[in-house]
Amino acid sequence: MYPARISWLSLFCLLGILLYCKPKAPKQAEISTEPTLLTLVQNEADGTISVYRQGETDPLLTQNAKDDFRPYIHPIIAPDGKGVLTEYSPGHHKHQTGLYWGLTRVNGRDYFHNPQGDYWKKVALNIVEEGGQQVKWQTIYHLLDSLGNPVMEETQNWSLAEVNGEYILDLEWKGEAKTQVTIGQYDYGSLFIRMPWKEGIDGEIINAARQKNAQAEGQPSMWINVGMTVDGRENRANIAVFDHPENRGYPNKWRVDGQLGLGPAFTKDGDWTIDQGKTETIKLRLLVHSGDINDVALTEAWGKFSGREGMYSTTELWGLAQQEGRNAKFLTAQEAVDAMTVKAGYKVNVWASEPMMTQPMAFCWDDRGRLWIAENKDYESRGDGFSNSGDSRILILEDTDGDGVADSQKVFMEGLAFPAAIAVGFDGVFIGAPPNLIFVPDKNGDDKADMKDIQILLTGWGIRDRHETLNSLHWGPDGWLYGLQGFATPSKIRKPKGDGDSKLYYHKDPFPEDILEKDGVNINGGVWRYHPVKDRFEVVAHGFSNPWGIDYDAKGQLFMSACVIPHLWHVVPGGIYHRQGGQHFNPFVYEDIKTIANHSHRSAHGGARVYQSDAFPKEEQGRIFMANIHEHGVLSDILIPKGSGFEGKHGDEFMLANNAQWVGFSMEIGPDGGLYVLDWHDADICGQEVLNEETGRIFRIMPEKSLAQNFPGRYSDLNKMTDAQLVALQTNTSDWHARRARGILHKRAVNKKLDTRTNPALKSIFEKDKNPDWRLRAMWTLHQTGGFSEKELINSLSDTEPYIRAWAIQLLCEDMKPSQEALTKFKSMAAKDPSPVVRLYLTAALQRIPTSEKWALAESLIQHAEDNKDHNLPKMLWYGVEPLFAQSADKFLELAPKSKLPFVTQNMGRRAVDGDQIEKLVALIGRGGPNTELLMSGMLSGMEGRTDLKTPANWKAVAEKLQKSGGKQQDLATEISSLFGDKEATQRAFAMLKNKSATRDQRIKALQTLSAQQQKGLPAEIPALLQEPSMRLDVIRSVAAFDNESLGKLLLENYPKFSPTEKLEAMQTLSSRARYGNMLTQEIKSKKIAKSEVPASVARQLLRVVGSGFIEVWGPIEQVPSDKAAYANYRAMLSTSALNSANLKTGKTVFSKSCGSCHKMYGEGGIIGPDLTGSNRTDPEYILMNVLEPSAEIQDDYKMVVINTRDGRTYSGNIISENERQVTIRIVGQDQLIINKSGILSREVTDVSMMPAGLFENLTKEEIVNLMAYLKTNKRVE
Repeated sequence: MYPARISWLSLFCLLGILLYCKPKAPKQAEISTEPTLLTLVQNEADGTISVYRQGETDPLLTQNAKDDFRPYIHPIIAPDGKGVLTEYSPGHHKHQTGLYWGLTRVNGRDYFHNPQGDYWKKVALNIVEEGGQQVKWQTIYHLLDSLGNPVMEETQNWSLAEVNGEYILDLEWKGEAKTQVTIGQYDYGSLFIRMPWKEGIDGEIINAARQKNAQAEGQPSMWINVGMTVDGRENRANIAVFDHPENRGYPNKWRVDGQLGLGPAFTKDGDWTIDQGKTETIKLRLLVHSGDINDVALTEAWGKFSGREGMYSTTELWGLAQQEGRNAKFLTAQEAVDAMTVKAGYKVNVWASEPMMTQPMAFCWDDRGRLWIAENKDYESRGDGFSNSGDSRILILEDTDGDGVADSQKVFMEGLAFPAAIAVGFDGVFIGAPPNLIFVPDKNGDDKADMKDIQILLTGWGIRDRHETLNSLHWGPDGWLYGLQGFATPSKIRKPKGDGDSKLYYHKDPFPEDILEKDGVNINGGVWRYHPVKDRFEVVAHGFSNPWGIDYDAKGQLFMSACVIPHLWHVVPGGIYHRQGGQHFNPFVYEDIKTIANHSHRSAHGGARVYQSDAFPKEEQGRIFMANIHEHGVLSDILIPKGSGFEGKHGDEFMLANNAQWVGFSMEIGPDGGLYVLDWHDADICGQEVLNEETGRIFRIMPEKSLAQNFPGRYSDLNKMTDAQLVALQTNTSDWHARRARGILHKRAVNKKLDTRTNPALKSIFEKDKNPDWRLRAMWTLHQTGGFSEKELINSLSDTEPYIRAWAIQLLCEDMKPSQEALTKFKSMAAKDPSPVVRLYLTAALQRIPTSEKWALAESLIQHAEDNKDHNLPKMLWYGVEPLFAQSADKFLELAPKSKLPFVTQNMGRRAVDGDQIEKLVALIGRGGPNTELLMSGMLSGMEGRTDLKTPANWKAVAEKLQKSGGKQQDLATEISSLFGDKEATQRAFAMLKNKSATRDQRIKALQTLSAQQQKGLPAEIPALLQEPSMRLDVIRSVAAFDNESLGKLLLENYPKFSPTEKLEAMQTLSSRARYGNMLTQEIKSKKIAKSEVPASVARQLLRVVGSGFIEVWGPIEQVPSDKAAYANYRAMLSTSALNSANLKTGKTVFSKSCGSCHKMYGEGGIIGPDLTGSNRTDPEYILMNVLEPSAEIQDDYKMVVINTRDGRTYSGNIISENERQVTIRIVGQDQLIINKSGILSREVTDVSMMPAGLFENLTKEEIVNLMAYLKTNKRVE
């Protein structure tokens, strides 16, 4: 009977498990924006802890912790109650148990595939926090060896919160080695998630690098997400897992199996050892959510978990992509095609490749369907190369037999230095070759440049960053030639004057050094345009990063792709856009326009093209296609109209090269309707150097079954067509032909060769055609041919189509001289036009009409409350209204009560403060009204950081009135009074500072207010405050506000007890004033503080506050050896063997101390200098040059500015913004600081870099080797 009992018992247990592991999902939960109250229930008999919402009876998840079985979590119920998200012991992987942790090869023993009792022994299952907004529990297990002895004690600390309908499930895993532990190299083993996969299920895995499913296997990433439409759901349920920067191997590689199971693979690249008695900690977060994933939102959520928020949070991926390129196998052009994957129904072929062309930087079509190539052989790196090669060429490539492959090559021009952009038109070619924009004619059409007739149209483009000079020439719908310019290359654009500006550059010619010293139009990032007939240059929009690729859609809307910052932009003329770095020319922008993308791709996009041809099916029409360098492919986004603008939604990974040396950054749509991609092709995908000098490809993507119509003349020379034929192309399904035809008609009109019937034919399309897009084409063509009278354009302001009305506004304002009749109509439209698109064009027109006419137009536009949350309108309106302040502050402020746009209203208050019109602003606030709080908020924003403000005579009465009003107005009045130095407000600040029951933020704010005012009573409070750990850092910083010897002594006495961060803050404070600086110098001289503890940036600051006497203590600072002997010394020190045996952890510590206050690497460090993650730091020579000669070549943004204030402080940093009242400076190791100009005694822009010389001078040989080895790493070091 005993065996039978065992069998029945086993059957009973198995039945229990099966029933338990297929639970009934609870009813659908309502999503709340408030954190959910949760509670834990433990069942000691079953060995479980279940999480419940308070008041509910069905668990959200259950922790299983049996005595003789590996701990696991199952089931997890979707937050909305629809479906079970985990699976227990599926048939395809019996050992997998929902959500669990299992290591492989621990001292040779496999705990991943063996969840049973002879491997695991339970020690404890504990509730840590039983109820509340977050609950916590813990499992502790021993991992047993073959004899039953513990090898490791594993603790899993779990916490769960539910916010906004999502679970935040955190795991802190701790492994304590009971003996020496080696976890052997293996493809997987640690945390693992098994969702209920089955054949054919709708599911997908995607990571932060946007690699999907099998592509994500074994790849490093900050986060990864698995989603499936599990039973009971109509959309996907998702579990995202976040890696943490403190984890070993970050960013870690991930296991992705064929059934969409996933987990981090900590031993993918090597063994993991834990010394006996030591404990290793891993931090992970799981985010359980539902619906379509938003990768931007996931990256933001990961940033909150990791502490890495902002633009550069995932820059580790850049360095990894660069390393992948260097390690990848070189593929021939055809091998590259064979490696590609393309969207179903499409095919790729090589249209042209080396040796037909090499190093192609730009390409464009001519009217005969030929591709012109700018070969830039002079490019060497982003910081070097201009004319050394001397053999750059302009080529003409042609497919003469129509088989989709180029078979003809002609050399149009050779030897011009650094051709970077190209556009064919007006019987010649426009070439962007910094510093010039030139026109090279070919009057007789022999495909040879008329060298003697080359015209320099414009000059002044810089070349500081070769990636960010003028690029992407492209004809706009209005007949202007559009182009782009990067933020890191300042330029001053002007017409050439004199011999110095009239030079063409060829082999070995030096680049001119004085381009920024002459008058011109400033641009350091943005979109520009040039009119070839009117010979006029304009900046269309300021901002961006490294934009590359611009196009317009069927409505004439400009779209642009960019690198580093978000990739997709809708460009509005007159707009001011998000910058990667530096400052806007207008200090009163306050906030710029952001991306339209609701998602992210990996960095580095180029060649934006909107598909408007007929070969591709309807679903691709109007999509924007971009090449992506880091993803090595062609991606598409869907442009969705929204308000005045658009939202960019991800479309497809249209073509993936699967080749880490594929460097696509320019694109074109051809006369055949195909998509053409230019591939620079190099093993260094970031362009730090050219490794493959003799490569360059153009790939052609076509549908397997092209829908292109073979209409007459499709593949002919359009120049040979009659005007009537060219007009007919304006209603053709191929926009390529419509555009080229428009340009030819423009040329004929300029040359007075236009048929008299042409404009009437165009007007017939404009007036009668039912297709609004074709009407727009006719409208643009008529504008270029001179076929529109102003009266006809004014009549178009009443058209039924919003974009016709909008374009009529733009064309009437093109020369900035609209007639009074047009202006009168504008005012009526500003009040009554129902279209946000039309209002957007009116806000742009504010920048192009006479000042006297702007007031009435602005007054109507600011009253559209429906535009409050529009992506563009409030900001564009502000950019148009802000200049009016300088014309009349009184009239400007009178607009504020009428405004129904909070962004504009608040900025009006802030502008009044910045413009020193506080008394007038206070009078307006005193009148009351619905905008009072907004004006007060703006006033407060303008006052923050200023200590030069005097209380206006009318403030006291107004403040008393506001104090009686209660609510937010009372709070704002109190804050404003404190900034004016009001006695009662000061007393309240002191009381808040001393109140230990107040929040830390409240006390810090009080401290900052009192120190900014240099309140005499504050030094007496500082000694006690310094003993509070939570306040210490800000207290140390506040000492800099006072010239007080006792405070300096206080910091030095406490210095040995400070944390490393506090020590650095103390150094910054003690180097801010002469008194403190001398005290710190004496400590260094007496060796109470070691030189090695003093960052080079602080040493340089001490030189300025102490004087030459500091050199006697420290030694040379600004001048250190950088001769051949110095280079030879360090080269010998940094041998390959020395670097290979270096201690990377020690190197990281040296980096944090010596470099980290200014530079980020793998997301850690300061933001003053460039992020080093994606830099050329793997080259020791590059690092040596920057360390030994940091001032050899300095961008303006990194020149050190030294400011001395009247109260005795010295600041060294770089300027990030400035207006007539204030300078905002970024200082090493500190937050940005606002300095009032009235308090500045002297200001010097030095010729030295913010990076100090002598970085190595106070490091030992061992420290230098370790630092250099750390800088060469391609992933985070623990």
